[in-house]
Amino acid sequence: MNLKNLKDLNILYVEDDKVVQDLFSTILSKVFAHVSIASDGKEGLDFFINNKYKYDFVVSDVKMPELDGLEMIEKIKEVDPSIPCILITAHGEFDYFMKANEIGVYRYIQKPLDINELFEAINDFQSGLEVKKIDL
Repeated sequence: MNLKNLKDLNILYVEDDKVVQDLFSTILSKVFAHVSIASDGKEGLDFFINNKYKYDFVVSDVKMPELDGLEMIEKIKEVDPSIPCILITAHGEFDYFMKANEIGVYRYIQKPLDINELFEAINDFQSGLEVKKIDL
């Protein structure tokens, strides 16, 4: 995997767990051009709509207060249906997979997050190697 392919991307990262947020925001900031950090789905949606950055990817946890990741992505897709979104969650219920597929989530990654898996998913998308819909 070539991380150089990722250095020009702007990422919106949404995670409510402060420890996880701090850890991964530090790592992501070393790889991507710009990383915006939101603490819940409402804040993430506000960032997406109001921020000066044109995001190339949205990476989000599912279970969050205010607005969960699925609801946030559904609203983001209403604004920009082409934005690739990756959901990260500890929850593997089939209903989440179905809803994620229905709203056009690109990839659904189980926690604990392997950062290389996230980088590979983004790199694969950038390289055009995979379709946007997740496989069930």
